[in-house]
Amino acid sequence: MNKFLSYLSDSKVVIAIIIIVVVLTIWLIVTRINTKRYRTDLEKLETKYNEIKKVPLSFKMNKAVAISRVDQETIDKVEKAKTEFSKTETDMSAISEHLAEAEDFIIAGKLRKADGLINSLEQDITDAHREVKSLDILLDDILAKEMAQRQEVTTLKNRFRALKSQAQENASRLSFNWSTVEQKINDTEKMFTTFEEWMFSSDFDKANAELETIRTSMSELEKMVDTMPGLLEDARGVIPSMAETLHHDYQHHKNRGVYLKHLEIEKNLAALSASLKEDLIKLKAGRQDGVGEHLDDYKMRLTQMDEAVKKEGTAYDEMRTLTKETETLANEVNQTESYLRANADSSANQFGLHEMEEVLQKNAALLDHLNASRPETMAQAKSYAVPASEVVISLKQLLQGYTDINEELKQQRAQMDAANNDVDRAKKQLVKLQIIMNSMQVKIRRYKLPNISTTYQDDMDKANTYIHHLEGLLKETPISIQLLNSTLQEALDFIYKLYNNVNNVVGTVVMVENTIVFGNRYRSTYEDIDSELTRSELCFRNGEYTQALQIAISTMEKIHPGNYESIVRENAKSAA
Repeated sequence: MNKFLSYLSDSKVVIAIIIIVVVLTIWLIVTRINTKRYRTDLEKLETKYNEIKKVPLSFKMNKAVAISRVDQETIDKVEKAKTEFSKTETDMSAISEHLAEAEDFIIAGKLRKADGLINSLEQDITDAHREVKSLDILLDDILAKEMAQRQEVTTLKNRFRALKSQAQENASRLSFNWSTVEQKINDTEKMFTTFEEWMFSSDFDKANAELETIRTSMSELEKMVDTMPGLLEDARGVIPSMAETLHHDYQHHKNRGVYLKHLEIEKNLAALSASLKEDLIKLKAGRQDGVGEHLDDYKMRLTQMDEAVKKEGTAYDEMRTLTKETETLANEVNQTESYLRANADSSANQFGLHEMEEVLQKNAALLDHLNASRPETMAQAKSYAVPASEVVISLKQLLQGYTDINEELKQQRAQMDAANNDVDRAKKQLVKLQIIMNSMQVKIRRYKLPNISTTYQDDMDKANTYIHHLEGLLKETPISIQLLNSTLQEALDFIYKLYNNVNNVVGTVVMVENTIVFGNRYRSTYEDIDSELTRSELCFRNGEYTQALQIAISTMEKIHPGNYESIVRENAKSAA
């Protein structure tokens, strides 16, 4: 024991032990680091290996083998794939074993062997990845037809689910043929099941045929879901409503007496109703062939028939109005024509209206034609046995013909009536002027005016000239209406002005006489009054009536201030 202790106390021994411990520690650290590194590398390799294993080569290979049984064109490719698959499986098995051995080496601490195996595995896995990728491409090429069918059927399934959901949402609108729609949905679902069975058995030709059947069924279902609700609304709602409206309008106008037989509404409605029933049978069975076109045609025909009925109703009202207007205008035209014809000769001679005979001659044939056709047209309008729209055309033509004639005849009658009125007016005014002239002469003689100016006498002569001129114009043949009217207006202006002047002179004379008579009672009493009244009398005798009146009134104002108005009133009473 002492010997061992003395041995340990030797410094060389201690140093040697320390060195050994350090070396062992370093070795352990290096070993641990390498172990960790190898384990990490191994895990990466295992991850790559698992990624390769995820490729469903076995599933695809089995599918490819199944396809080769029914598709002779794929046999060579499948045989090649089998060879590659067998090699790949062998390589993958070897890689799996090597991965297990490498892990055992790492666990056992055989790092050198583990390192060599890991390096070998890296190359093996790279080669295996390349082989698997190549094989996968080959198998995908063999399975391309199946994959295409799978993709298409997936699209069709999604579309089918959407259509099914849409159909359920529109179940209320499709209630009329919901059983048919529901049956179509169930049949399509069965087709998908059949397709999967053919795919499972790798009979892709039959699967493709079933796929075509699915497409057709889906197209029919889509039409049902998309267009059937609108067709049902038209067939069961819109069109029956339009037919009811048409029938109501037809009965309404028929009861009013409107002629509608030529439209054959009842016959057309019956035929349309029968056709609509056939279309409803088709829709009930889920068939739409030609139904949409039929329904559009029904709506168009119903609209046209209803418009035709309303048009006849409107024409009926217009016909009744035109009948009254035409009869009234025809009577007016014939009366005017008879009146003008009866007075044409006398008017032509009296007023020079020679164009009146030309107008009557020009319109005679047309008026005879209108009068001849009027009874037949009126009979049609009152019998209600001919479409009102046709009668309206005849009535408008008849009315237009009478209107054209009436305008010309009215113009001629207006000219003749105006000429007659002007002559009658001239005669009446002439009588009035003669009375006025006589009145002026009577007043002059009655009041014995001592002096009348030369101008006044000239005016009287001029007034008499106007009267003689008017009498001469009225006796002329033909009468110049324009000259007659202008001469009459001049005579009226001149004679009425003269009449006013005479009245003023007479009034002044009367006032002077009354004033002088009133003042005579004061002559003997007042010398200046006598002198002024004498001066007023001299002015009166000289025809200065206004001056005489002013002197007389001024003189009376001296005696009776403010009595001027009473004197005027007295003079007015005397004049009356």
